[in-house]
Amino acid sequence: MIDVSVLICTRDRGASLSRTLDSVTRAVGVAGDVAVEMVVVDNGSSDDTAAHLAAWQAEQAFPVMVLAEPRAGLARARNLGLAHVRGRIVAMTDDDCVLKPDYLLALVRRFAGSRRRRSSAGGSCRAMPQTCR
Repeated sequence: MIDVSVLICTRDRGASLSRTLDSVTRAVGVAGDVAVEMVVVDNGSSDDTAAHLAAWQAEQAFPVMVLAEPRAGLARARNLGLAHVRGRIVAMTDDDCVLKPDYLLALVRRFAGSRRRRSSAGGSCRAMPQTCR
């Protein structure tokens, strides 16, 4: 069973998405035996986001599912992603956030002992400078 599904929805972030994706890779490495999958929804990007996602997906040792939602809208993208996640914990983050290395491990520890079939979590993130105004 998948312990944590990380869900990220993105649109036209080809130039900056690698920081977010690299932080996920690091967090998975720190998570040890925690079973993690990644679900990324490309929400109608018109830049090279799809190419960046495909290249990153091919390099990962954990399951990565890339989905396409051509109709614009974060709710549509999240709903598509949520229909495909398999994890007991669903962690949604934004495409301009950088996860702390221990993020996934901390989530699993926080929800340890929970009897819920599925749990979700959110929280603060460190946004990349170009997204702060």
